[in-house]
Amino acid sequence: MMGDQKGFLTVIVVAVVTLLSCCSPASSFLLPRVTRTSDAIIIDYDGLGYAPLEWKYGNVAKLGFIPMSSSFNPYYAMMYGQEQQPMMFDAAAFNVGEQGVKQSITTTTPPAIQCGRGPATMPAARSPINERIIEGVSAKKNAWPFMVYVSISSKKCGGVLISDSKVLLAAQCLERFTLFDTLLSSTVSIGVYSIDPLDAQMTRRISNIILHSQFNAASFANDIAIITLDAPVVLSKTVVPVCLPPESTDPDQYADQDAIILGWDASEVLQQGKVKIASNVDCKNMQSISQYVSDTTICLSSTTVFPCNYDMGGPVVIQSSTGAWTVVGINSYVTPDCDASGLQTRVSAFSAWIDKYMKLKK
Repeated sequence: MMGDQKGFLTVIVVAVVTLLSCCSPASSFLLPRVTRTSDAIIIDYDGLGYAPLEWKYGNVAKLGFIPMSSSFNPYYAMMYGQEQQPMMFDAAAFNVGEQGVKQSITTTTPPAIQCGRGPATMPAARSPINERIIEGVSAKKNAWPFMVYVSISSKKCGGVLISDSKVLLAAQCLERFTLFDTLLSSTVSIGVYSIDPLDAQMTRRISNIILHSQFNAASFANDIAIITLDAPVVLSKTVVPVCLPPESTDPDQYADQDAIILGWDASEVLQQGKVKIASNVDCKNMQSISQYVSDTTICLSSTTVFPCNYDMGGPVVIQSSTGAWTVVGINSYVTPDCDASGLQTRVSAFSAWIDKYMKLKK
C-alpha cells in the first residue's frame, strides 16, 4: 500500500511540474537558460530552486557558500615553478557601522595552495591484476586531491577540479539527459577516494554546463566540457585544482612522456595506472582507435593498463619539472572490451576555450 501511495504521489508531482512548465508563463523558472555561442552551448540551471543536498545526504555543512579566490591561477606552478599565495577575503574582518558605511576590510594569507598537488614523484609501475585500469593499483587516499566524481542519474564519470568552482570533463558525460536528470539527480563529489558521496570531503550540485559546440558523439571530436558548481569548494591540501597545460597545436607535445591515468571503473576506490603517451602517428596506426584520431587527441601506450567505462571524463596527468601535476588528456573513447588503448581529448588543444569559459561566473 505504501508503495502504491508513493507511486501515485510521484505521478502527481511529475504531472503538476510538467503542466506548470508547459502552460504557465510565470513558471518559466522551471526551465534552464540555454545560450549558444560560436564555440559552446551553455545550459544554466542557476536559480531553478532544486532540492538542497542536505535533503538527500543530511549534511548541511557541505552546502556553505565559500568566497572564491579571485587570484587563483591554475597555470601558476608551471609558469613560475613556485607556490602561489592567493589573498583571501576575511569575512570576519568586514565591519559595517550604524550608517551602513564600510569601516574596514582586511585580507589574510592562508597556507599556500598550489595547483597540481599530488604524489611527490611519479608512482612506480606495477602490474595490475588484469589488463585494465580497473582491478589495478589502488591509489592512496588523498593522493590525487584534484579528482572529482560526477554522478548524473545512472551515468558516472570522472573529472578534475580546475578552479574552486569549475570541473573539467568529457562532453559525453553530460549529453542525453533530461532537465530532471541533471537538476535532481546530479552529484559532484570533491576530495573523493571512494565513489560513495558520503565519503567525499565536499559535495555539490551543478549550476551550469558548458559543452563544446562542435562535440561529435559519433567521432568523439571536441569531447570536452566544463561544469560550474553551485558553490565554490574550500581549497586545502586535500582539495586542490589540477594544473592546466600551455596552449599548443602540436599533437606530439607530450609524446613518449610517462603519465598516470586515473579512474574508478568497476572499483569503489580510485585506481591509477602508469602509461606512456604515444605519438600521433602511433595512435593512427592503432586499429582500435585509428578512425577517431586527430590533432586534438592523444592516445596511450601500454600493454597492461587500459581505460574502461567509468573512467570516462577522468584525466591523464603528467608531472612537471616543478613537481606539479598537469592534466594533458581527458578520457574519451574506450574499446568495447576495454582491452586496448583508448582515446583522450588533448587538453592543450583547447586551452583558449578553457580559459574563456573558466572566466564565466555562472
